[in-house]
Amino acid sequence: MECNFTTKDDYLNLFSPQTYLQTYYTFGPGLSLKNHHLMCPLRKLSEVFFLDEVKGDLLIDIGTGPTIYQLLSACESFKEIVVTDYTDQNLEEVSKWLKKEPGAFDWSPVVKYVCVSWKEMGKCCEEPQQSVESWRILGAFFCP
Repeated sequence: MECNFTTKDDYLNLFSPQTYLQTYYTFGPGLSLKNHHLMCPLRKLSEVFFLDEVKGDLLIDIGTGPTIYQLLSACESFKEIVVTDYTDQNLEEVSKWLKKEPGAFDWSPVVKYVCVSWKEMGKCCEEPQQSVESWRILGAFFCP
């Protein structure tokens, strides 16, 4: 029996980071069910980095994709972050957001949600965007 899988070339040529982000990472208003799949991991990541005090000098995120949600709580716990991915277009999407380029995905609703989680855990978060923008990204690497 033969199984058809998405090939490397299919993924490289057909995957659209913007479509993926718009489909799975656009926050709806309030505490809607649409947000639940993202809110649970965001809250857990906040707990891991703040309550469990996971800290270090360097965090390497392997398979970052076009997303940054998984790094939001880590930005206060690590001095440097390195992101890696299988495709250049995913790393370009992250780079567009970091550089505030036109057409970059709007992560601000997700950043605000993380900030609320931080405040609930007793961590100060006056300017959520400021913490994220102060990341010291060492580099983004393509993983062939």
